[in-house]
This record gives sequence, structure tokens and C-alpha cells, in this order.
Amino acid sequence: MKRLLQAILAAILLLGSPMAGRAQDKPFLVTSPTPEGYAWWLRTEYRPFGPDIRGIPAAKIRSGWCKVNELRRDMFPADEAAYFGDDQSPFAVDGFFDGSKTKHTALVGVYETCKGERGAFLLIAAWPEGKPPFIRHLVELRGKTQFAVVSASSDGTITLQHCLECDHASQYKWDRSKKRFMLLPDRAE
Repeated sequence: MKRLLQAILAAILLLGSPMAGRAQDKPFLVTSPTPEGYAWWLRTEYRPFGPDIRGIPAAKIRSGWCKVNELRRDMFPADEAAYFGDDQSPFAVDGFFDGSKTKHTALVGVYETCKGERGAFLLIAAWPEGKPPFIRHLVELRGKTQFAVVSASSDGTITLQHCLECDHASQYKWDRSKKRFMLLPDRAE
């Protein structure tokens, strides 16, 4: 009887999980205990399972991608999610990054190609009123344990941080003359 109750409780918890109903047997993320001394985000492997990001199919984001997931705080175990604080999501930011009246979203996520290669990405999507969204910029970060968070400043600069407690970051800003987002020179140079 006790085992039956435990099984029922486990099923209820699984169904209530934000990851319930996904089309895979493996967990979304697995954090290795080694190498010791490395931060958890350097030891975490992601296994995407979703077909799209906010309605944009994986293959439209990048040809050859089959699975994608936008990173969200609720996808992480509580002890890891605590690193993100209580502020806005560290994985997505909205703004008018190209100076137009069209809303943009800069977000980070993870992908898996149809050949099984995995990595993370920065996606900047435009949301024109009354029209489907379109991709303005995409940065691919190859590797199973890639991690990133994103933020934006009031001048429209988008910062992609490659870890939570380091200065390793890339910055992107809309270039009016080239009509695209450009990687800004490294601040250390």
C-alpha cells in the first residue's frame, strides 16, 4: 500500500511539473558532479525537446535544427534557479532595439540539430504588429554545456553573458547604416 501511494504521489508530481508532457525520456538538464570546483552552469548539459521558440519552428531559426527550448527559470531545479535572483528573467528581455516602433525580444535557449549536435543560442526576434515574427539576429554557441543569460541597456545594447559570475560577455547593438545587429568590440581591448 505504501509503494502504491508513493507511486501515485510521484505521478502527481510529474504531471504537475513544468516539464511534463515533453517528448523525451531524458531530463532536460543534467549537472555533472565533476570537475569539482567548477560552477554548476559549467557542468550542466542541456537536452532540448521542443519544436519551436514562441511559435517559430526550430528549422526556421536555423536549418538543420530539430529541437529547441527557450531557457526559463522554471526549467531549472530550485537550488540552481536561486542563482538567478527574484528580478526579471535572465533569459529574455524585450525592447525596441533597432530604434523602430517594432517590439523585439532577445532571448537565450538551447538547440539540438537533427544530427544530435547541441548548443545554446541568442535569438533576437522582431514582432511587427499584425504580422508573423521574424528573426533579426542569431548567435550560435556550440557545445553540450553552453550557458548564457541576456540583458539590455537603455541605449539598446544587448549583452550576452556566458556565465553567471564572470566578465565573459558579448555585446550586440543595432547598426543603422548596415541595418543589422553587430558584435561590439571587446571592452578589454
